[in-house]
Amino acid sequence: MKINKTFVFFLITATICLSFLLFLVQQFSDEKISMGLLIILFFLLMAQAVYIFFDAKNRGEKYYFLWGLFGLLNFPSSLIIYLLITRVILKDKNKTTY
Repeated sequence: MKINKTFVFFLITATICLSFLLFLVQQFSDEKISMGLLIILFFLLMAQAVYIFFDAKNRGEKYYFLWGLFGLLNFPSSLIIYLLITRVILKDKNKTTY
C-alpha cells in the first residue's frame, strides 16, 4: 500500500485538531471526563475521518481533504451527513435525464 503525502498531512492535521479539541473539552467542562472515554472517542473519530477521507478520494470528490476533517466533528452524524450528500443528493444531481 502506497502512502501518499496528502494522507500523511491529513493524519497529522487531524490528530493535532482532535487532540486540541479533546484537551479543551477536558479542561473547560464542569465534569471531568475519564481518560479511557477520551481515548475511545479519539479512535472512533479518527477511524470515521480516515474512512470519509479515503471514500471521498476514491469517489473523486474535489474536496476530499475537507470531507475528512468534517469527519472529526462528531460521531456518527458526520458520517451520516457525508453518506447522504455523496450517495443521495450528489448522485441525483449528477444523474442525467433524457
